[in-house]
Amino acid sequence: MSNRILNVTLAAVVGGAAVFGGALSVTPAKAETELLFNRFLPAKHPFNVGMFIPWAKDVARVTNGSVKVKFTEKSLAPPPKQWNMVSKGIADVAMLANNFESGRLKLPNIAQVPFGASSAEKRGLAMWRTHVKYLAKANEYKGMKVLGQWTISAASLLADKPILKMGDLKNYKMWAINGLPNKMMKNMGAVVVSVPGVQMFNVVSKGIVKGSVTSLYTLMVFKLMPYIKHVTAIPGGFQSNNFSLLFSQKKWNGLSAAEKKAITSISGETVAINAGKRVDVLDKKAKGLAAKKGIKFHTASPEFVKEIRQKSQFLVDGWLKEAAAKGVDGKAALAYFKSQSK
Repeated sequence: MSNRILNVTLAAVVGGAAVFGGALSVTPAKAETELLFNRFLPAKHPFNVGMFIPWAKDVARVTNGSVKVKFTEKSLAPPPKQWNMVSKGIADVAMLANNFESGRLKLPNIAQVPFGASSAEKRGLAMWRTHVKYLAKANEYKGMKVLGQWTISAASLLADKPILKMGDLKNYKMWAINGLPNKMMKNMGAVVVSVPGVQMFNVVSKGIVKGSVTSLYTLMVFKLMPYIKHVTAIPGGFQSNNFSLLFSQKKWNGLSAAEKKAITSISGETVAINAGKRVDVLDKKAKGLAAKKGIKFHTASPEFVKEIRQKSQFLVDGWLKEAAAKGVDGKAALAYFKSQSK
């Protein structure tokens, strides 16, 4: 009898433990999602300081810590391979210089239209708003979630001599990023070398090129001041390199609806504003420092601006043609972009 009572008692204890343990496993805590952000820019680069880091903090804040961003110690892929890297799941988030996907991304080139805006914040904000209103329907980011777009400030002509007329560019060696900026400068007579922006210092400091078509902040960030003697600004703004914040579609699909809504709320226009503001501030700082170091600043004359407009019209015409081919009202989109950039 005593053995029977003991067996019943043991069964009750084991059964109770099973029930108790089962109750604990019914509603497990949601696992924290970690996003791996590939970062190839220098630590003090304005995109990193002005946008990447604040965005990462915002992601953790708006999701109450359920989604967190981790930055890579070093780049997991070279700058031209960011799309491929994210699509393969090597990293979840990355910055893409859109020129590196010129075969895929045609419509973001609206931000490279000359005379759009000098300010990075204004041009980037106009770019994103135009994407949302007109360009997104073309689905150029198919297979990828794009969370934002932004630009640097409109480029000036940084050189070791005054560039005051179109003839000054003839056979003059300059850096310009690959894609339309490269083609535009070649059409103006320059000899163009295109390497990723992070390698700009190498080609300028070694004398491979004599100047660069880029924003003023690069004088500081890429340490170009010892090699640049003159800067020519274009009224209304020259072309501007533009970028996208890529997010793995697979990773995005794995987030909850609430997490998606929260992350979207601190992306988009916020990305354009944060990145652009930082660049605009650094532009002003770089200009002041450059002037103290004796670098001469010039403003393109109306005649020079007219020549630039003529030599760059092919860019506008080509963009309108691409837009039409993708079912987008290019003229309306371009007019909207210019209105928003003001």
